[in-house]
Amino acid sequence: ALQTLVFHGATPEILFEAHPHIGTDKLPGIMQRIRQTIVGAGGVFRFGSRVTDLKIEGDRIKGVWCGDELIEGAAVVLATGHSARDIYELLHRRGVRVEAKPFAMGVRIEHPQALIDSIQYHCETRGEYLPAASYSLVSQENGRGVYSFCMCPGGEVIAAASEEGGVVTNGMSRSSRDGENANAALLVTLTPDDFPYDGVLGGMYWQREIEKKAYEIGHDYKACAQTVGDFLARTPSTNAGSVTPSYKPGVHWGDIRSVLPEKITCVMERAIPELGKKLKGFDAPDAVLTAPETRSSSPVRILRDVDRRSEIRGLSPCGEGAGYAGGITSAAVDGMKCAESLISTL
Repeated sequence: ALQTLVFHGATPEILFEAHPHIGTDKLPGIMQRIRQTIVGAGGVFRFGSRVTDLKIEGDRIKGVWCGDELIEGAAVVLATGHSARDIYELLHRRGVRVEAKPFAMGVRIEHPQALIDSIQYHCETRGEYLPAASYSLVSQENGRGVYSFCMCPGGEVIAAASEEGGVVTNGMSRSSRDGENANAALLVTLTPDDFPYDGVLGGMYWQREIEKKAYEIGHDYKACAQTVGDFLARTPSTNAGSVTPSYKPGVHWGDIRSVLPEKITCVMERAIPELGKKLKGFDAPDAVLTAPETRSSSPVRILRDVDRRSEIRGLSPCGEGAGYAGGITSAAVDGMKCAESLISTL
């Protein structure tokens, strides 16, 4: 998987670095070259085309409907990512077996990159030869996991909503990782027992509820922000401290408890000081929490067998949207395994 990315323009360093990084600024060009390779091998891309139904006869899939057009095929690989909510609803409606699965939600937390560098390298400045430092943290609070995820050295917090009237945050780093701030997701693990909605799509509807609430509070797709000091003091923030939030289109200062449910914020409240003991300065009062981070992974799993095939013959749920992968590399490997399974079948 990594060699394929390098062949299409990623730097060779990702083949041997412990924490390989491509850079969000480089990914579009890499994806264009991958698309050209697929087209050169006979593949066809259909932009502006949306799957609206499945053609299922008995226990076998025969193709997909894109509006009034039927595209037939001996197999369908369903690799829609973890935010194609209309596909989850379609599968559930058409009797394809899906189940609710554990996932995590929380916030993005931002610190000055210089602070993370000084903590991790034990020196005042990192100098010109050391890369922007990263971290990985985990804690257990009353049996519930809290952890950092998708840490972005020298990066920025970005908008990642996929539906109108919702606010979702994520993080990215450019290849140079030279931004002023470091950010990471700070997430709390959740199980189907926590979901306020019943049914296999309960986690998905909970995500949507939180995202819509965030939009209604902030308007214009601004995210809610609060300093760590104010969050721990249970005081709404009114302005920034020394850390300027990087989120665009901007933040509105307030209390992230107005966006996130108590079963998440009460765990974060206990975890942040504990994580500060592991990474001194992580709980700095001026660090910024930006909410909500709801899309760390899929809240739904599309059931499949050991050969990565659904009980609907010919249908192969794949990648993050299927609920079996969590990132670029694991999703790529899952795709390769799905392809091998299809080759052996067809």
